[in-house]
Amino acid sequence: MPVYQCYSPKGLLAKSVKAKIAAEITSIHCHATGAPELYVNVLFQETLEGDCFVAGQPSTNSYIFGAIRHGRELAIRQGMLRDLSEMWTRLTGQSDAELLVALNEVDPQNAMEAGLILPEPGTEQQWFDANRARLTELGLMPT
Repeated sequence: MPVYQCYSPKGLLAKSVKAKIAAEITSIHCHATGAPELYVNVLFQETLEGDCFVAGQPSTNSYIFGAIRHGRELAIRQGMLRDLSEMWTRLTGQSDAELLVALNEVDPQNAMEAGLILPEPGTEQQWFDANRARLTELGLMPT
């Protein structure tokens, strides 16, 4: 379920850097939450010159917005924010001053993936067990 949307100035990220960012976002999320890699989505969007403004002035800032399931502890969320920020500045060369990272929590009862309402954090194994046949049918679990 987690969806990370990354916005950056056009030309900042080569395809190889996008792949590294996607892999590290996946690792950060899975390490912090225990979620399987299979469900981590990362999207990239380039902003054109004149499409991004801060304080009413053109900006070359970048943004990471993560939609994650509600219910994670504050310390986990803040650790993820720090890890995401550090990863971005390391891989892109942008400074902390040019980056905004935010996590939005989604009530799992209001989200669906593979045609199934998502489980509450901490109940994933029961959810996988109850939905194994459907997830296997869709190719989302090994047979």
